Amino acid sequence: MSEEQTWDNQEWVYSAKRILEWMATVPQEQPLMFLVRHSHRETLQNHDEMVSGGLTKLGKKMSFELGTRIPREGKMHIYTSFIPRCFETAEAIADGFTQKGGEVIDIDPLPPLVGPQVIEEEVWKNLHPDGRNVTDFVNIWVDGGFGERMELFDDYRERLIEATVKRLVSLKENIMHVHVTHDLAMMCTKRILLKRSLVPEDREPYLGGLSVTVSGSETILNIAGKTFPVVIE
Repeated sequence: MSEEQTWDNQEWVYSAKRILEWMATVPQEQPLMFLVRHSHRETLQNHDEMVSGGLTKLGKKMSFELGTRIPREGKMHIYTSFIPRCFETAEAIADGFTQKGGEVIDIDPLPPLVGPQVIEEEVWKNLHPDGRNVTDFVNIWVDGGFGERMELFDDYRERLIEATVKRLVSLKENIMHVHVTHDLAMMCTKRILLKRSLVPEDREPYLGGLSVTVSGSETILNIAGKTFPVVIE
């Protein structure tokens, strides 16, 4: 089975497909950012695997396929969490994008894409290793449920937005930014941009995520096929 057929047969790429469809409508000259969850991995059984787990062969193939399908020309700069499955996703996306004729400037680690800093390791016991309760975990954190045992929401919001959306807004040339992350940072970003409590349906499948562009003075967010302006503080 070809990569294209495999892509078409994976139910979990539905979110990625919707984002790619929207990206195709964005003028090439507009700044564009894609925050994407890593690709397919094995089920995580414990908290050690949360840090060490990589991609499956399928995950690498579909990351490459995503790279070939990004409807963008020119240059791309990729930023990634240091977690192996994120870096492997970033490398495969870069390979796919390069094969179709694009140019990848670099792949750089970006600390905010790992997620908020945890001061006391005991906090991780509140998050299921496979992320099944990640939306509840983020809501509890934002509401102060972990106190000073975890980086404060406002502090993390400032770090993340400065490194992602504000970096996009300040672009002086036409470069696409791709940010590869995982459940926790993805859900934190949604909580920041949507400015509401999360629900289980907000959780993204593999290679799902959100996209941001800048049109004139307006910053536009696309999630799950829905587009709306956002105010970046």
